[in-house]
Amino acid sequence: MKLENDRLIIKDVEPEEASFYFELFNDPDWLKYINDKGLKTVEATKKYLIDILEKNGKLNGLGFFTIFSKELNEPVGMSSALQREKLDFIDLGYALLPKGRGKGYASEATLLMMDYIKDTFKQEKVYAFTLPENEKSKRLLEKLGYTYIGKQSVFEGEEDCVYEFIF
Repeated sequence: MKLENDRLIIKDVEPEEASFYFELFNDPDWLKYINDKGLKTVEATKKYLIDILEKNGKLNGLGFFTIFSKELNEPVGMSSALQREKLDFIDLGYALLPKGRGKGYASEATLLMMDYIKDTFKQEKVYAFTLPENEKSKRLLEKLGYTYIGKQSVFEGEEDCVYEFIF
């Protein structure tokens, strides 16, 4: 999968991006708002990415993707589009390193992914989840036209704010 606009490319994860993902998975905001994957080396991260690629291959175009900045000429974040067992519609996720924040990349990447989900999977809506304390994510989703629909426990041990966007 490859999506593109003037400033970004969103593409399949590659094992060669292990150093970038090691940095992302150990970023304080990732650890605070997403989870601790327990990946303490670049090599362990590379093995994790290989596993992601294998799983992505079975998801028919869904999965985890790298957000690449044309301007910076490097990866700045990741995006995901997943169909979870507990949900009727695909949920969209994103995370950026500090070097990619404050530049509008999260909004642009989310819009690209929303179009991809609508066009490829013929969805009538898409979900996004964020922890209640993640004010930046909540503001971004609202800015993009998502509607807060309540709290739900989608992931083990936590209750997230659920947002939906109806196409």
